[in-house]
Amino acid sequence: MTVATDGLADVPDDAERVLVDVNALAIGLVDDHPGHEFVEPWFAAGFGGEFVLSVFDYHPFRAQYVMTTNFAVDTVAARNAVQSLLAQPVEIVSAARETLLAAYEISAAKNHDVYDCFLISLARHHDADCLLTTDTDFATLCEDESVAYANPVPESVRRQFDAVSG
Repeated sequence: MTVATDGLADVPDDAERVLVDVNALAIGLVDDHPGHEFVEPWFAAGFGGEFVLSVFDYHPFRAQYVMTTNFAVDTVAARNAVQSLLAQPVEIVSAARETLLAAYEISAAKNHDVYDCFLISLARHHDADCLLTTDTDFATLCEDESVAYANPVPESVRRQFDAVSG
């Protein structure tokens, strides 16, 4: 399933669980990133209980790396932002062996890289209704999935991401 982009209107009405990818996570934590204003409302809605905001357990570490390496955020500021996120009501999810194996099966079936397919597998495993990402590849990947694709950042803003490496 795919939904349109640009805002919280993209949240399926019956969405109970939204899985956040690593780039959306990092962008949502960096106030001056061009995509922040589009991603942050999803965080606020999740923190406010409109749905469960799910984060893969490794992604906070990776988001901090993306923030410091790609977005030039100071190490202490990045660490504080991630710790602040973790103090919010987010669901931390993990991958089981079956989730990893399914990612490879999805990758082969869809002829797509295993990392993106891992997020589809993780969404399936944890019953996510929606995948929040800034990666446009998921529009196609989610077409025949029960998880909706939501990319709230308009194309015109995504074009600016190269300037901030993300």
